[in-house]
Amino acid sequence: MVVVEKLVAMEAPVGETFTDDDGNFGLRFSSHSGYEKHVNYMDQNEHNYSYISDKDFARRGSFYQRFELRDGDCFWDEGWNDCDNNRERIELSSRPRQKPEDIQCFAYSIMLDKAFIDIHPTNTTLGQVHQIGGPSGTMEKLPSFPPIIQIGAKKGRLHFEWHELSGSASNVIDIGKDYDLISLDEMKDKWTDISFCLNYKDKRMDVWINGIKKHEILKSPISFIPESTYFKYGIYRSFISAYKQEKMFGNDDALPTQIVFYDEVRRGNSIEEVDFNINPKLIPVD
Repeated sequence: MVVVEKLVAMEAPVGETFTDDDGNFGLRFSSHSGYEKHVNYMDQNEHNYSYISDKDFARRGSFYQRFELRDGDCFWDEGWNDCDNNRERIELSSRPRQKPEDIQCFAYSIMLDKAFIDIHPTNTTLGQVHQIGGPSGTMEKLPSFPPIIQIGAKKGRLHFEWHELSGSASNVIDIGKDYDLISLDEMKDKWTDISFCLNYKDKRMDVWINGIKKHEILKSPISFIPESTYFKYGIYRSFISAYKQEKMFGNDDALPTQIVFYDEVRRGNSIEEVDFNINPKLIPVD
């Protein structure tokens, strides 16, 4: 972990990194972001995460977050082991969680490193809304606890993937519905602003890129009612064997290193509370 400290303007309170009583790394933010903290409940290596001060690089304010995932970066917690389940990740889970009711909106700014490589057919998730107490099943003979939304990089594009879930709560049928957002090439060395609202009340989902609406999905976000939902962000690679079996670079079956930058991570109950393109009066998140 690398932390660079610098004074910023009073109107943008500075976040701080911490380690909780269980040894989990986290980032504490001011409440105007809609969050109290973001925590990694698995382990991590020193290279995986940095919270950096550079107002010339940050999307807004002075600080941004850098995630790096290398081949073999798999970790575990008490209930799950990525190493045993064909996965690698460095992700922060946001708190507090939300009830699946009314309107829940999310936003973040993201930049891909100029050397970022799309590793399709392995999935690369760059933001997701997950659920507690949701349905479970299997995917490719491995245990599966599907999220509601995944923002994923594949086939040269970024997609908003809604998980349409059916069947039973203990043997769920998970069909991912992809909605195109933007070319990955457009995201390299350039900030892209992503925002979306899950409207549980009116059963719809709306998605914006750089303040411009891209999709209106007139479907309920959920068909099973979980206890709560929460946002996760970073780099998450699932079914890594799919890429390795392709051996896209000759005899080298190692996954390439991926580096992704994040800023302006927010949540609220309307698009005006989270998207600074739509509401420029929003205070920067540092």
